[in-house]
Amino acid sequence: MDKQVSTATIYLGSPFYNDDQRARVKKARAILKKNPTVVRVHFPFDQDFVDPEEKNPEIGGIRSMTWRLATYNNDLTGIVNATCGVFLYDMDNIDDGSAFEIGFMRAMHKPVILVPFTNDPNKEKEMNLMIAQGVTTIIDGNTEFEKLATYDFNTTPANPVVGYKIV
Repeated sequence: MDKQVSTATIYLGSPFYNDDQRARVKKARAILKKNPTVVRVHFPFDQDFVDPEEKNPEIGGIRSMTWRLATYNNDLTGIVNATCGVFLYDMDNIDDGSAFEIGFMRAMHKPVILVPFTNDPNKEKEMNLMIAQGVTTIIDGNTEFEKLATYDFNTTPANPVVGYKIV
């Protein structure tokens, strides 16, 4: 058997607004670090731009145009430089930013591995058509998260979305 070579640069996309989402990112990074095909993981919040002109940006929710442009451009550069994307998709709190990043990545013909999560295992599984058809592979975050450690990011084999009501 040939030795696997680390060539994949991962764009790790995820909302990062609550404790569950932050914990998933931490766990995903640890799992991806074990994967022999991954050379680097880019997580956009690691390059969080700070506008020195902003006063108390966390209060009020309105960010400066300088911050918005820098953040947007930094995220797109991360996607452009990645070989594929891994998206921790919060099915309880759908994030428009993640949906945009998935679409942008697919428009560049780059594979996307979707890892959906829910805190309600009894919740009906449903997904937007554009997300379901747009991703290359689905790995269930609640039951298969550890598969990220052995997934071959060099060849990115397809595993289409099944078992979801498509809306």
